[in-house]
Amino acid sequence: MSLIATERNIFPQSYRGRLTEGVTYDYRNNNLLWIDIIQGEVHRLSLNDLNQHEVLKWPDPKESIGFIALTKKEDVVLVAAKSGLALGDFKKGTLEYFFEYPFSESEKTRLRSNDGIIDPWGNLWIGVMTDFPVSAQEGVQGEGKLYRITPDLKVDVMLENTKISNGMAFNDDGSEIYWTDSLNFTIYKFNYDHETNKLNNKTAFIETKHFYPNENDPEPDGLVRAVNGDIYSAVFSTSTILHVNEKGELVEKIQIPAKRCTCVTIGGSDDDDLFVTTGHLRLDDFDAKIDADDVFGDLGGFLFKLKVGLKGQKKNIWGGKVDI
Repeated sequence: MSLIATERNIFPQSYRGRLTEGVTYDYRNNNLLWIDIIQGEVHRLSLNDLNQHEVLKWPDPKESIGFIALTKKEDVVLVAAKSGLALGDFKKGTLEYFFEYPFSESEKTRLRSNDGIIDPWGNLWIGVMTDFPVSAQEGVQGEGKLYRITPDLKVDVMLENTKISNGMAFNDDGSEIYWTDSLNFTIYKFNYDHETNKLNNKTAFIETKHFYPNENDPEPDGLVRAVNGDIYSAVFSTSTILHVNEKGELVEKIQIPAKRCTCVTIGGSDDDDLFVTTGHLRLDDFDAKIDADDVFGDLGGFLFKLKVGLKGQKKNIWGGKVDI
């Protein structure tokens, strides 16, 4: 029996965003974090006290945020912003760049960060892709990359000519990586050799069109791996979270009352709650009112919480700098 979320699963009830993404659970303090890509915001919510909802926001409307990661300091997050890496400090209320990607002059205007992951050694893997203003005119182009950035800020290009590099996960010992290629509707699996920093044996783990034969664009988006090896993938434009086992076999499709599911994580005090982020149907209409009191129709922009009974992989922590 597949899970079905309703408006009763909205969490927290008081918040609705434009393009919520990058949901992350901090097991050290029972905090839930997420971003609004378009609004350029980082949110932190205490699951011990829902009144403690903090927000960091870029003052520049041209900025965006694609991914956040935990750091050695619980009040500081690593932020993958439009053109490089920043630190978000909840104590200071600041967002501040400390590293720029090795973009060419044209890439500086054309590309932005998207999803990422911290590997078991503390390195950041981050996908970059066509930025919103460019894709609105030209569509998403095959100009993206998957970078691996070490704690001392050495950059390796792991994949090139990508379109939308999205959700990732490592197996327990880091010898395999799952990587989402959204516009090819595929989650790939690679063997990874940490000593040589090489990806090998690329295979299709799942192809979402196989599970959604009647959908034109079942784009896999953010994902999370459970400790038993199962994968939960938010499939954009389908109102579902796809749950498959470690063999890529269907377990269930979790129904979400929002068409644009964007990302998932597992956490909570018992470490078995699935948190889901979604995008508003009018996410790029800046005249649209994003109303947290409106719980009718498509519920995009809200977060949802469901009990799944499987524990999630703990998030790895960025091994690099946490002070500017």
